Amino acid sequence: MHITTLFIWFILYSMAGWVYETLYCSIKGLKWDNRGMLIGPYCPIYGVGAILDILLCSNFTNAMSVFFACVVGSAILEYVTSYTTERLFHAVWWDYSYLPLNLHGRICLQCSLSFGAAGIIVLYGIHPYMKQLTAPIPVPVQELLSLLFMAVFAADCALTADSLAQINTKLEATVAAIDSQIAEKYNKFIENAKQNLSDGLDNLKEKISFEEYRERRMHEEVNKTTASLSWVQIRSLCSCVSFRHSSYSEIGNRMKNIISFRKKNRDVSENGENKTKKTG
Repeated sequence: MHITTLFIWFILYSMAGWVYETLYCSIKGLKWDNRGMLIGPYCPIYGVGAILDILLCSNFTNAMSVFFACVVGSAILEYVTSYTTERLFHAVWWDYSYLPLNLHGRICLQCSLSFGAAGIIVLYGIHPYMKQLTAPIPVPVQELLSLLFMAVFAADCALTADSLAQINTKLEATVAAIDSQIAEKYNKFIENAKQNLSDGLDNLKEKISFEEYRERRMHEEVNKTTASLSWVQIRSLCSCVSFRHSSYSEIGNRMKNIISFRKKNRDVSENGENKTKKTG
C-alpha cells in the first residue's frame, strides 16, 4: 500500500467526516453549523480514525472484533485529541458533559459505541468503493495530488494554529484590561470611603456599583476585542464549543454571541434590501 494512497484516503475520509458532522449538527440545531476547527471542509480526526481502522482492522476475522477495536480506539483518539487541543489552545471542540457515562466531557460510551459501528461501516461498506476510486489513478498522479493536498492542509493547519494563538492572546489581554480597570475602580472606592466616612457605607455603595461597572467595562472591552478579529480568527472562534479556561470562558462566549448577533442583523438587513429591490 503506497503512502500517497493512504494520504489521499486520509483527506477524503476527513472531508466525509466534515460533511457528516456539518449535516448532523445543522439539522440538529436547525441552522447551518460549519463544523471542524480548520478552515477547509475536513475534520482530520475522522481521517485519522478511518486510516487506523483500515490499517489495524483489515485482517480481523469478524465484524465484532472490528467493532470493539474501534470503540476502544476511537475513545483513546478522541480523549487524546481533546486533551491536546485544550492544553494548546484552552478551547473545546466537543463536550459530552451533558451525556451519561462520559469521562471529563471528552468521551462518552454512547459516542464510542457509535464510532464502533462506524468502523464496521467504513471497513466493509465504504472502503471497498474508496479503493476502487483511487486504484485507477497512477502513482505519479497520486503523488502530485498528495503534494497538493498536503500543501493546502499544512497551510490550513498553520493558519488555524496561528489564529487560535492570537485569539488566546486577545482574550488574555481583554481579561487583564478588565481586571486592571476594576482594580483601579476598587482603589478609588476605598479611597473615597476613607475620605467620606460621614456619608455612610450604604450611601457610598449606592454611588459606586461594582457589578454594574464590571458589566459595562466587560461589554466595552469584549466589543472592542471582537471588532479587532480577522475573518480567520472569527472562524476559529466560532468553530469551538467553548473555552474551559475559567477566565476566557465568559468572554469567549460573549464574543461568539456578539458575532452571531451581528450576523443575524446583517442577514436581516440584506433580506430587507433584497425585498426593497424586488418591490422597486
